[in-house]
Amino acid sequence: MKVSSKPVRTIGLILEDAFTDFAADIIHSVSFAVRDMRGIRLVVIPGRQDDSRDPYDRMHQYKIRHNQIYMMNEQYRFDGLLLTFPNLTRMPKDIYQGIPKVYLATDLKNEVTVNYDDEIGIREAIDYLVKIKGVTRLCMLGGRDDNTDAQKRKAIFRQSLEDNGLIFTEDQYEPGDMSIWTQRPAERLMERNPDTQAVFCVNDATASGLYDVLRRKGLEPGKDLYVFGFDNGPLAADLNPPLASVGASGMTLGQKAVEMLVRMMDGEDIPAQKVPTHLFGRESLPYDMYEFTAREMLSSDNSFIDRFFDDCFYRYRNEVISPGAINLKRLFHEILARMLKSMRNRIMTEEEFAEICRMIGILFDNGVMLYTDPNRFVYDFNRLQGTMNENLKASNAIAQNNRLFSMMKDRAIQFHGVQKRINNARYSNGRNRIQDFMTWATNYGKPGEEAMEYLIGQMDRIGLGNGAMYLYREPIVCPDEGPVALPDTMQLRCVIRNDELFKIPAERRECPVSEIYNRDELPDAALGYVCYPLFCGKYLFGMTVVASDLKLFEIGEFLTFQLSRSIFMNWVTET
Repeated sequence: MKVSSKPVRTIGLILEDAFTDFAADIIHSVSFAVRDMRGIRLVVIPGRQDDSRDPYDRMHQYKIRHNQIYMMNEQYRFDGLLLTFPNLTRMPKDIYQGIPKVYLATDLKNEVTVNYDDEIGIREAIDYLVKIKGVTRLCMLGGRDDNTDAQKRKAIFRQSLEDNGLIFTEDQYEPGDMSIWTQRPAERLMERNPDTQAVFCVNDATASGLYDVLRRKGLEPGKDLYVFGFDNGPLAADLNPPLASVGASGMTLGQKAVEMLVRMMDGEDIPAQKVPTHLFGRESLPYDMYEFTAREMLSSDNSFIDRFFDDCFYRYRNEVISPGAINLKRLFHEILARMLKSMRNRIMTEEEFAEICRMIGILFDNGVMLYTDPNRFVYDFNRLQGTMNENLKASNAIAQNNRLFSMMKDRAIQFHGVQKRINNARYSNGRNRIQDFMTWATNYGKPGEEAMEYLIGQMDRIGLGNGAMYLYREPIVCPDEGPVALPDTMQLRCVIRNDELFKIPAERRECPVSEIYNRDELPDAALGYVCYPLFCGKYLFGMTVVASDLKLFEIGEFLTFQLSRSIFMNWVTET
């Protein structure tokens, strides 16, 4: 076995469920926070939220086996752990002992926790609805009774109504499971409150179910009633119409958690902390983060330009800028400062116009639209362009700046068209690769080691890109309930680097579980690794270790599920 000698510390990010908007935001912010930290490696361990206790529920049976991934990693020597377990009763209490830990989004006594300060953003939204919009009838589509975040947000919602002189009754509240499948709870809430003027959804996923119900009733969020959610993840911008949502107003939960954990690993005593929140307005509840005057705009004040960028490209504030990378905020500052200067001088030369065009090209070529949503971009730039045109008419600068605004809007439209084509091509390519792998890896002979060797030789077809496969010496039979005794060693059977497959010779395969992420053979992973369990039915085979890619979390479980089925057909002999 060849183990890396580099002095690297490993952080584990343990997720209750990797398939929510909240989890996607945490993975993104933690991955990019760790990316440029010298000597820090990240391993993401995604589980599956399991609410069922029915032993005959097939999904419950699947999740029990999937969540063996927690125990499979217990023997690895993590230097620190981040845990996102809103429902800690489902997390085994006796694993990962003696390791510095930060718990995200949960209230846990005697542990170091980091939470959103939910109250700031929720109160901001309700105060705006009541005091500015004149709303008097508000409801809440909530979450599970065993979820601390859901209950905390319900209490804040109730207190905010009462502080605004409004009465709260339980008829105004309906619990849900905090997923997109909240149509029935939303239906019950709307039937009891047909005259509601606004609905607060405990998270953005819950709002998706409410949208379905409103659509069937012929109601449109933002016009017939106001709707806002919580988390401010990608789903909020993808809903139609885009969803107003409460989210972090500065450093994200994941970034703060990483900062706290590294300090704990360095020996500091760190108290529990909170991240402030803010309401991000969209079409379901239009709300401006700030107002600006023409005088403020034309002054080219640095703080005005920064506020405008932060409002429009709101995701960029949470990005970690690599050394040598283009700082998009600084570049935008230069573009807008030059445009505003031309407004004051009422003239823009052709040379200046050409230079601004060049910088706009660099801005969009480097993905600035990844940090906003189209509606937010159009709204903010129309507001800025309209203020310019109202205050300075019939000048050379107005004509040139309007051309620049048109160029930026065209680039924004082109970007989203290209992204859609890229995503469609990626899904099509991924589907074809899986089909190709399943065709070549299917065993038509006798299962066993020879068949497994053939399967491993096809691993570069599945589309993992950069990763590795660890297997136990032989399949492990899992009980229906309860823990399973796991070996303290695994075998590294193959590694994939940039789609090229390398099979590991027999004499170098064996590896203590305590060293599985330290092998030199593993591919480089700037954003860390993510591991998935390999199992089929009652059999546990091992796990994949894949170089983390934020898009991987959409298909990673599906890929390893297909791989697990192939391993079963090639390895397991049943009588």
